[in-house]
Amino acid sequence: MEINPNPLEFLSAKVQETVDDAQNLANQMAAKVQERANVVTTWVESTPSSMVGAGVVVTQEAFKVAHNIRFENLPKGLRFKFSRAGVRAEVRNLQQAAQVFESIPAQIRAQGPEAIRNFLQDKDWSHIKAHVNGGGSEANNGIFEKFRVNRKRGGVDMTHKELATAKKVLADAAFKSAVAEIVGATLKGAIVAGVIELVFSLLENSLLYVEGKITQSELVQQVATSTAKAAIAGGVITAILLTVCMIFPPIATLLGAVAIPLSVVGIGFMGIRAWEIFCHADRLFDITGNMEQAIANT
Repeated sequence: MEINPNPLEFLSAKVQETVDDAQNLANQMAAKVQERANVVTTWVESTPSSMVGAGVVVTQEAFKVAHNIRFENLPKGLRFKFSRAGVRAEVRNLQQAAQVFESIPAQIRAQGPEAIRNFLQDKDWSHIKAHVNGGGSEANNGIFEKFRVNRKRGGVDMTHKELATAKKVLADAAFKSAVAEIVGATLKGAIVAGVIELVFSLLENSLLYVEGKITQSELVQQVATSTAKAAIAGGVITAILLTVCMIFPPIATLLGAVAIPLSVVGIGFMGIRAWEIFCHADRLFDITGNMEQAIANT
């Protein structure tokens, strides 16, 4: 025969069970929050080196782009080439020559004279309205096109389809050029950020190892993890900033100006971090005391 429990005891047990479940759930949520907080903290610690790496690379690239896309900064021989492109006896004035130069996609011009020469190797300045049909040599009556296509057409006006094809060739070349430039700069940004973080992380974790707070394997793991995260962050920041720079080359100077304070802020945070490392090492090895003793002995 079963004995019914006391209703008050039964209710109390259920309440206690509910409280325990709620407490367990709260503990699990707190653990998750702490785990996320640790991840964020790790990323924040590696941010200064990422900012410095990205800032240095983007500043260099942005100033290079701002310099390269200006006609007056071209070598004299290349400027003359645009003055003579697609014309016969005459020579264009500087304004028209600059407009011909600017018809090359900015993403290609941004990479400098050598990239421009490579781009022009297999191309002619094609008249949209043929010269024999009254077409002039002004910049708005031409486009760079594969020379085989241009010479095969002869003295005939370009059709709308041919013009669209020529524009697509230029767009494809610009896209490939931009991707190559961004990938190269991203790798440089990742390497710079990774190397900086490697130095700082190695110093910090070596002191913890000397104190016996971490093992040798933990030292290696933490250094590798922080270096990898800094490299990834530096590469991502560089890629984002340089992508904007390559999509809108005329604002490269502005982006370069933004990258400079980005680097300065990162260097400031790294200075604080370096001071903390020194203070930690001073507590362990009495660096200041030894220096004072050495000076006194001298």
